[in-house]
Amino acid sequence: MTRHSLYPLLAAVFAAISLVLAEITIEFYGVDPILAIILGNLAGGGILLLASAGSPLDWAGTWPWRILARIAMGALCIYAVAYLMAFNAIALIGAGKMALLGQLESPFVIILAILFLGEALTIRRGIAGLFVLAGTMLINYNLRTLEFNLGWGEVLATLAPVSVAAGVIILKPVFDAADARRVTGLALVLGAVYMTPLIPALVSSFELDGAALAAIALMGFFRGLSWLAYNLGLKRIGASRSAIIFISFAFFTVMFQALMARLAPAFGLQLPTNLPAALLGGGIIAAGIIILQRDPVQVSSEPPARRRRFFI
Repeated sequence: MTRHSLYPLLAAVFAAISLVLAEITIEFYGVDPILAIILGNLAGGGILLLASAGSPLDWAGTWPWRILARIAMGALCIYAVAYLMAFNAIALIGAGKMALLGQLESPFVIILAILFLGEALTIRRGIAGLFVLAGTMLINYNLRTLEFNLGWGEVLATLAPVSVAAGVIILKPVFDAADARRVTGLALVLGAVYMTPLIPALVSSFELDGAALAAIALMGFFRGLSWLAYNLGLKRIGASRSAIIFISFAFFTVMFQALMARLAPAFGLQLPTNLPAALLGGGIIAAGIIILQRDPVQVSSEPPARRRRFFI
């Protein structure tokens, strides 16, 4: 594994911690998902913005409108739409299964990166993508009843990666020209801004005690670190490779979830009911990661000017 490949791997660990904290926040403390998203985004985004020098207004003034438009669109896809679906999925099926289904982000990112970023489709990359799809199918398969488990939670958990993949592709060129901390922090805050008008319709209670606020703050902190590490990998090794490595977050999520369920059963964490099939699917996905690691980073020789026509 190359040194830069550690970025999406660290992102996977931080994302897993954030997801388990999200389930605890929603299920144990009873925080509305949209409120958890908004406060978590503000916490994570605020930390990243404070970590980079200067005023946010000064940064915006130095960026052309095309960059700002990409950040606004990417933030809407990832930190608003995808998070809204993912957090509601967590409330229905738990963080572990949501994370396992969230691995679908990788094939979506690969397809979009090939279509719009000029990344090359290699044999190994294609095989790795097929492994991901096969593993994901197993995650939804119940070995006891020999049938697929599909409900609203699974549907939301499957659609969320589509929105994330679109946001990743939109933001990828931004990280080639801007500070990842500033872009990630601003995008997280924008995601919170997009969600705020929905509060009157979707939030039933604003009662938050100190423990709930601490859990949200910690969740937001790890969320910010996760996206910072992921975006650094996105810049250094490309969208396809970063996406494939990042799918290991599902393993880490189930591992952390099982550990917390054992150490603190009062939290009531929902482990996947089809755990054997889910772990088998995860193993197949891991094989895809190994195949990808043997594939050199490649990009298309197509002139950048031609590729840019697909974007704003």
